[in-house]
Order: sequence, then C-alpha cells, then structure tokens
Amino acid sequence: MERPSTEDLAGVTLWAPVVGVATVSQLRLGLEQPWTGSGAGLAVTSLLLAAPLAVRRERPLVAAVLVAVALPVQVLIGGGLHFGSFLAALVAGYALGRHARWPMAVGGVVVVLVGVVAALRDELPEEAVFLVFPLFYVGGIATLGAVVRRLTRQAAELQRLNAELARERDSAARLAVATERVRLARDLHDVVAHTLTVAVVQAESCEEAVTADPDRARAAAREVQEAGRRGLADLRSMVRVLRDAETPDHEPGLAELETLATVIAGAGVEVEVRRVGVAADVPDGLEHQLFRLVQEALTNVVRHSAASSALVTVRSDRDGLEVCVLDPGPALAAGPPSGRHGLTGMAERLAGYGGTVEAGPEGSGFRVLARVPPARVAAR
Repeated sequence: MERPSTEDLAGVTLWAPVVGVATVSQLRLGLEQPWTGSGAGLAVTSLLLAAPLAVRRERPLVAAVLVAVALPVQVLIGGGLHFGSFLAALVAGYALGRHARWPMAVGGVVVVLVGVVAALRDELPEEAVFLVFPLFYVGGIATLGAVVRRLTRQAAELQRLNAELARERDSAARLAVATERVRLARDLHDVVAHTLTVAVVQAESCEEAVTADPDRARAAAREVQEAGRRGLADLRSMVRVLRDAETPDHEPGLAELETLATVIAGAGVEVEVRRVGVAADVPDGLEHQLFRLVQEALTNVVRHSAASSALVTVRSDRDGLEVCVLDPGPALAAGPPSGRHGLTGMAERLAGYGGTVEAGPEGSGFRVLARVPPARVAAR
C-alpha cells in the first residue's frame, strides 16, 4: 500500500479544521442559549467561522480578523456562541503562533479577544471574570503554535545539517579512496621501477660478460634474481596490507639506507651514505617516505646518469631534517624513457608532513634535496 505523500498530509491538515468547525457549528453543538435565527442564518454563521480558516497558513492575521468579526455577527444573527465558535478561535490562535511573526501573532490574539468581548458584551460587566478563559485558551494555543513553529524550524535545520554531514562524509570517503589510490600508485611505481631498473642493468651486464667473463655474468645473473625476489617480497607485503589492514607490515626507514646502497651498488653505482647530526624522533611514516624518496632518486641515477657513484646525506639539526641525494653526473645522452612520475611522487610523499622537495641540475650531475621542518620531525 502506497504511503500518503507530504502534500496529501498537508492538504488533509489544512481542510480538516475547516470542515470540523463548519460541521460542529451546523450541528449547534455546545450552544448555551436557544438558537433564535433561521437555518439559513446558521449556515451563514457556520461559513463565516469556517471559511477564514482556509487561508490561516498564508494569511494568519487575516483569518484571525475574520473569525473575530464572525463571533459578534453570530450573536447578532442567532443569539449566542457555540462550540464551533470556540474551535474557530482556537484554530485561528494556533495559526497565529504557528505561521506569523511574534508581533503579528500578539496583535492577532488581541483582535480575537476583542471579537470575543464584542460577542459577549451583553453579559458584561457581570460576567467579566469569564473573559479570563478566552484569554487563557487563545493565548495558550497561540503559544503552542509558536513552540511548534520553532521546533519545526529546528527540525528542518537539523535535517539540513544532517544532509550536509552526509555529503561531507561521502566527500571525505571519496577523498580517502583517491588519496589511497595515489599512495598505492606511488609505492607501486617506486617498487617496480627500482626492481626493474636494477634487473635491466644487471641483465645488460650479464649479456656483455657472458662470453668474456663468465664469473661476472653469473654474478650479474644472481643480482637479477635477487632484485626479482626483493621486488616480489615488496609486492607481497603491499598485497598483504591491502587484504588485511590489521596485519603489521615492516616499512623500511632511514636505518635501511645502507642496505639500499648495497643493492644499488649491484647495479654499478657505488653509494655513500653520510649522517650528520643525531636524528630527532622521526615518525615511522615519515622515515618510510624518505626511504622511498631516496630509493627513487638512486633509481633515477642508475637509469639516467653515467655516474659510477652517488652521495646520500642525512642531516638533522635545529632547522629540521634534510635528505640530499647527489649524482655527480654526467647524464646519459639517451637514457631510458621516463614518465616523470618520480619527482611528482617525491613531492607528494612529503606534502603531508609539511616537507618540500627540490630537484635540479648540480654541476654536471643532478641533486634531489628534501627538507622537513623540525615541528613535523618530532611529531608522532
């Protein structure tokens, strides 16, 4: 069964009081004095009480004024008020509080009370005490309408805020996915590029020495095998973390630079690692990013430089942490093609730590310099 729409419910709540007041008035319910008017007069007064309520939402003050006028008119035509008159005054008072600003609502309540006084003028001043009841009922129902109005606005505001939070949550989720994709692409690039570069260089060396120097060819072949094993181990580690985020994974840091230097030496480039100063409390994540940065820089030396050596300097002082990879050159006339993702990835790695990366020619060679401010080095 289809549920009624919001528009359907709004229509029902709009017309139900109108029909109810007209019906109760026509049935003369709650009439204290005998009806002295005609049936047509009763129908007219019922219409005068009920019809203004149809515009109570858009024109609450107009509805209140018309109801206030209808009350003494009813007394003039039929001789007294009835329960329908009471309901019309209540509905008009509620509409004032629910749909009108407070100055207009107060004015409308006063108008309705004036209409009640005008209708009961023949009973005043002897029955003046009974005016307390219309004041209480009409004022109270108007106050209830104002409270409902405020609660409705708060509910709408909460709904709007919830919708904004849902959109922000979705945006944050999409951003997290995009960030993770970039990180994975960066790590895959570094691992695969490093492994394949070392393997290609060693394979070329093996091909050159296979006839003239079998021992060197066998050593180069072993280096190719070792590079492949390291690459597979790195890939398995990444896949393991992707499958189970709770699985602890060892990420190489600055302490493994000497091991990296040994690997690069197998590709024909001797790497010297210098450490200046005592490193502060460096976060594990930052150490891993710096290690990958050095790995990418040294891989580029193997791919694009004719240098037989490279220098890696790790400097720590009050200005922060600095890692420099210096390639004395010269550059190869025609090196392997580059997608230029390496330098971009280096900058992306340190961006989250407030670090910067400078890369450019240095003499006949090339220099990559990474700096991390001291505030981010000591942060855990």
